[in-house]
Amino acid sequence: MSERQNRERDEDRERIRLLEFQLDYLRAELLHLTHERYRLIYSVSGHIYRFLRPIEASIADAANAVAGRFRRRSPETIQTTPAPSAPAAARAPLPARRLLVDVTGTIKRDAGTGIQRVVKEVTRGLYGGESFDIPAVAVRCADGRLLTANGFVAELVGGDAAPDSEIAIEAGDRFLMLSDSWNAFDALAPIFEKIRGEGGEIVTCIFDLIPELYPHACHEVTVPRYRDWLRKALLESDGFLAISRTVADELADYVAAQGLAHRPGLKIGWFHCGSDLALRADAAPNDKITAAVAGDGPVFLAVGTIEPRKGQRVALRAFEELWANKRDIRLIVVGRRGWFEEATVNEILTHAEFGRRLFWFDDVDDDALSFLYDHAAALIFPSYAEGFGLPIVEAARRGRPAICSDIPVFREVGGSGALYFRVNDAKALAQTIADFLDGRRAGDPEQVLRVAWREAARRIVEVIAREEWSRRLP
Repeated sequence: MSERQNRERDEDRERIRLLEFQLDYLRAELLHLTHERYRLIYSVSGHIYRFLRPIEASIADAANAVAGRFRRRSPETIQTTPAPSAPAAARAPLPARRLLVDVTGTIKRDAGTGIQRVVKEVTRGLYGGESFDIPAVAVRCADGRLLTANGFVAELVGGDAAPDSEIAIEAGDRFLMLSDSWNAFDALAPIFEKIRGEGGEIVTCIFDLIPELYPHACHEVTVPRYRDWLRKALLESDGFLAISRTVADELADYVAAQGLAHRPGLKIGWFHCGSDLALRADAAPNDKITAAVAGDGPVFLAVGTIEPRKGQRVALRAFEELWANKRDIRLIVVGRRGWFEEATVNEILTHAEFGRRLFWFDDVDDDALSFLYDHAAALIFPSYAEGFGLPIVEAARRGRPAICSDIPVFREVGGSGALYFRVNDAKALAQTIADFLDGRRAGDPEQVLRVAWREAARRIVEVIAREEWSRRLP
């Protein structure tokens, strides 16, 4: 068998393993929900709900009937791929002279997740007092107009905020949609037209391709929304900035492999996220967090929203094996509820070790997170899909090694400083932790990617101002 055939065979095996892992996760979720349904049916509230079921069904049937009318429209009446905005009015691009950074989505919806963290920290870096190749201004969109985001910036860097004022589009402006732009393209169409009319360009930040590459890891609403967003963004954007080289390459390869329509000459670049946390000098963790790290046993920290791809169940299985082997160690899970998380949350909350050697905190700010990093022996990061991996660099900044899945983006971020284990393999994770505890393997946080957010901000400006793109599509 040739080397290529061996490689393809190994890739097929890994794909099958991933599908089996996803199936097992969803099966556990289904069994938990089925149990909850039976419990509800045979409870008092279940008997009350039984009379409401027909009403719920009739409402759903009516909604489906209305939706069906739209689905039965002929394909000719449905525009599935929007044309680029106002091509006739566009001028040839001029050299970049100013960067307008759109933060509208984060101002409207700050859920405290990774995307919002990137937006806020990059903005903080842009307004940290350093000079860049071109001026950068945080802006927001309201009623088809661009306004300064002075209040948003003041909350991040301090100082008094002048009232927001309208911004006039100037020749050579670059417009970066740094914030999540799910629903932004239609609202921003008039602004795009003005920017291109002045020889400017539109750049979209892309955080990952997970809904395209791993749809079973996502909420059911996310996948079609992302699919529509990506195809519209490919046509409306002159360039994409990814939060890692891995995502930039994935995007370029995926567009080519799928033959997706895009703006001619589409440029793709990348930057790396920062690792420094904005902390308060007088902050102190609450009593529950303090108690969780108290004692002599090593503490391991798993940071991330509870959702299928984050691997909390993999970590739990690994720690169960270690506890069974008399390892006196603790696992602290930090992350809010995400989606398809009911079974995992229930397993954590009802676990025999919960409150003893297993803890979960679902509302941890940066100060408390920094405290937990400082008291952890290592970070556990068992995700099977990520766009970057902020906890790896945040832990390294606090001098803590990371034990993480062996996936390409983690290799990019963790380099030779992280410890890697076979993805979705709880036994491999348990063995790696045991090797770490016994001194057979050691991580080196100094070898992990270390970028400050001000450096991330500078990189963004330089890629756009200097045209330092890594890929260009025909």
